[in-house]
Amino acid sequence: VLQRLLDKAEIETVVARYVTALDTLDADAYGDVFTEDAVYDVTGTVYRGRAAIRKIVTDLKASRARNDAEGKPSPKLYHVVANSSVEIVDATHARHQSYAQTVRATDSGQFVIGFMGRYEDELVKADGRWRIKSRKLVSFVPAASR
Repeated sequence: VLQRLLDKAEIETVVARYVTALDTLDADAYGDVFTEDAVYDVTGTVYRGRAAIRKIVTDLKASRARNDAEGKPSPKLYHVVANSSVEIVDATHARHQSYAQTVRATDSGQFVIGFMGRYEDELVKADGRWRIKSRKLVSFVPAASR
C-alpha cells in the first residue's frame, strides 16, 4: 500500500514537472519526463521519441524569439492540469488522466482560455523513475470547430 502511494505521488510530480518545463521553455526538463521511445499524440499530430518530443519546446522557444525580434511578442501561455487521476496497474505500469487547459494574459490583464481538453497517459517505471511512455492530448472542441 505504501509503495502505491509513493508511486502515485511520483507520477503527480512527473505531471507537474511536464507543465513547469513547458511554461518555462526548459526543453531538457520537458524531454526528461518522457521515455526514450515515447509517443506523444497532440490532437492528431504524433511525435515519436524523446528527441522529437523535446523539439516541441525548442521549436516553440525559437518561434517566440523570432516573434520578439520582429516586434510581435508572443503571449505567455500558462498550462493548467486539473482533476488528475492516477491508476497503478502494476509495479512498473500506470495510467494517468487529467484535464488540460492553457490560459494567456491579455493586454487588459484578463486571462483567456486558449485550449481545453484532457491528457491520457501511460507511464512506466524503469531504473526507479516513472516516465511517460505514451501521452495523448484530446481536445474538447471538435476539430471542425477550431
